[in-house]
Amino acid sequence: MEVDMHIHTIESDGTYTPEEIIIRAMKNNVIALAITDHDTVAGIEKGKEIAQKIGFEFIEGIEISCNEEDLEVHILGYYLNLQDKKFLMELKELEEAREKRNTKIIEKFEKLGIIIDIEELKSFAPGNIISRLHFANYLLEKGIVGNKTEAFEKYLGRTGLAYVPKENFPPERAVKILKDNGAFVSLAHPKLITLNDERLNSLILKLKECGLDALEAQYSSFSKIEKQKYKRMAKKYGLLITGGSDFHGGNREGVDIGDAGLEYSQFEKIKQKMKK
Repeated sequence: MEVDMHIHTIESDGTYTPEEIIIRAMKNNVIALAITDHDTVAGIEKGKEIAQKIGFEFIEGIEISCNEEDLEVHILGYYLNLQDKKFLMELKELEEAREKRNTKIIEKFEKLGIIIDIEELKSFAPGNIISRLHFANYLLEKGIVGNKTEAFEKYLGRTGLAYVPKENFPPERAVKILKDNGAFVSLAHPKLITLNDERLNSLILKLKECGLDALEAQYSSFSKIEKQKYKRMAKKYGLLITGGSDFHGGNREGVDIGDAGLEYSQFEKIKQKMKK
């Protein structure tokens, strides 16, 4: 695809720097991309600087992690205003909540007889964000699990022994924060939220009232039929579509930049809406 709107760097849970992302994208014939790290904008300025130097089209993005009752919901924001102090304060709050959650996860591991060295854990996360994926890499390195899938199934996933739910941060709040910032807002990978279409439809309706602009219908793990399904869903609610690979480098095998996304003609519809 020509435009990949869902990519992670070392600033959250990816393994590539912003510069390496752009170089790889160009090799893969991608002509525009968004860096969408989890709950942080730390990689955007560097990515933008490199893109401007070489004339590559760059979109300032983010993926905000939220929860809706028992569901994990991710909200994508594009064309961010990084001079917005209120927005940056909200991100700081998210960062602090993540740190508290990580402390609780470590405490749960201790009760299981597994000691997590926080300083050593940080070495697995070169950016500011320590995610559950970094915990999984730590467990794998220490030989506590045989692979990352086991780490999530046994310890870090929703039914895992060391799982700690995210502090309440409803997706409506994320959409409002992003719309107040002037961003274009999309609901990430809808199939991964729930397979219950009734619940998903209800969520989309609620978020549209808050300003939701699009649905991520073209996602790397979606089949052709699933992509068509979510495109129809977007059309039903008068939403545009976004798309992306959700590239994490070595932290997500079998996914490359440009594996999913938008053709540039589809992307133009987003740009036209932003101009309005």
